[in-house]
Amino acid sequence: MTATPLIHATALTRRFDQRLAVDGLSLTLAAGRVLALLGPNGAGKTTTMRMLAGLLAPSSGTATVCGFALGQRDQDNDAIRARCGVVPEAPGFYERLTARQNLRFFAGLQGLATAEIDRRVTTELQRFALGERADDRVATYSKGMKQRLSLARALLHQPQLLFLDEPTAGLDPKATAELHQLIRELRSAGKGIVLSTHTLEEAEALADEVLVIDTRMLFLGRAEDLQPQQGHEVRIGFVGDWPGSAAWPTDCTLIEVGSGSARFAIADPGADMPRLIAALVAAGVPLLSVEPVRRGLRERYLELLAR
Repeated sequence: MTATPLIHATALTRRFDQRLAVDGLSLTLAAGRVLALLGPNGAGKTTTMRMLAGLLAPSSGTATVCGFALGQRDQDNDAIRARCGVVPEAPGFYERLTARQNLRFFAGLQGLATAEIDRRVTTELQRFALGERADDRVATYSKGMKQRLSLARALLHQPQLLFLDEPTAGLDPKATAELHQLIRELRSAGKGIVLSTHTLEEAEALADEVLVIDTRMLFLGRAEDLQPQQGHEVRIGFVGDWPGSAAWPTDCTLIEVGSGSARFAIADPGADMPRLIAALVAAGVPLLSVEPVRRGLRERYLELLAR
């Protein structure tokens, strides 16, 4: 039996007066999966997450989140919010309070029992290496520390589903790597994660599926499925000089020659690669390497937006 997905949305739409922010979005997310939202500024990524987290009512469409119907009844929306953790782009803490005081306050808003609050707050402060600074005012925290505190706040009530809006923006490489590892651990623990990011490499490294959105959905699937389904390229590494003129096999087209490398377009790797290598050897090209060229996520992403 297939487990009920954490998110099942159909034709989800949101308008702000006359402006269409999200247009007919449909998606599904299971527990233990990461969905990355990619798109330019103003594409509807944050609006999508706010709707799915029960913070913003859709104008039309339907969605079930954590087993509850979105936007139908107040008690259902409350139940969705109780099962979701949100890390917004701007953390929004009371900076004159300490980290511990902030977390205690937000834990109370989440409805945690008084006897449970101190234990959960201490656990999350330790998880994010903030224990030694727990009683310092948040105003003294760096951006990276505030981001870790925001994650701690989102996990206080042990949610099933996490929404992360640009969580690595402004973080140094070490803090980014630590956050990536945490996302992997949360996924392994069965959490569903929706991650909004402008970093294509981050989406490719972390996400099980990628949603490219620009008001409407442009693509939904695995990152590797963004690669073209037809047409192939191969890069040739060589030493010495490239032959000034040579006859290349049919369906093998020389695209460019640089210092120590050349790139060919080929139609069928299985059939064309051996013929191309034989032609290169016959032309006296001293080969160092032959490797396929994988078109990156960035190139395909920009093509989608250009349409």
